[in-house]
Amino acid sequence: QSGMAPLAGDFDVYLLAQTWAPQFCCGKPDRCTTASFALSARRLSLHGLWPGYSQAREGDTFPANCSTKAKLLTTQLPREYIDLAPAFTKWNMEKHQAEVGSLAKHEWLKHGTCSGLSPEEYFAEALRAMQALPGDRGTPKVIEEHIGGEVPTPALRSEYAKRVALRADKQCALAEVTTCWRKEDDGRVGEQVDCPEHVMRGRDTKCASLRINQFGQCLRGQQPKKK
Repeated sequence: QSGMAPLAGDFDVYLLAQTWAPQFCCGKPDRCTTASFALSARRLSLHGLWPGYSQAREGDTFPANCSTKAKLLTTQLPREYIDLAPAFTKWNMEKHQAEVGSLAKHEWLKHGTCSGLSPEEYFAEALRAMQALPGDRGTPKVIEEHIGGEVPTPALRSEYAKRVALRADKQCALAEVTTCWRKEDDGRVGEQVDCPEHVMRGRDTKCASLRINQFGQCLRGQQPKKK
């Protein structure tokens, strides 16, 4: 019925979105959680693991906000999130552990509640999917080797086993990589699959080559305007 929240678990693919943090920081420095010495200045960072549809349903490409009552009760994230998902975490100095930050809460409420998994399982599955990708902790070597330079778009695509969506800005600077994954019967992430056409239409670039911005390296005209 119209107006009802989608059912948790009623989907068939996962989208794993990874952000190139140096590019994100160019446009939104106030929300930048990366430093030049951080691993996220040289590796793709987790944006989110999103339940999705292989075929769009009534105009919707993914379910969202499946439960307004599903509180994120866990306070701890996998330790690897400190490096691979810094925007998700806040560091507890006393306990020496990564704890849930504002983006983690947002991602759980909007997307995690639709997975049918517990928060602990959901965040662990996102990490597992990243670690299954090529390169060091989910970043293809061709990106790592061309930071500050350019990569032919087909060369980056060829690093992946299946069709992926590569998002770029108007200057063809890489912003995000989206890979797609089969959903297992138990709700966990399965094998990588080609991203559906509707995902490609909304998230893929037409640029022949992609600039891999270095941290602090913003193209002219791309820096945020002063208020």
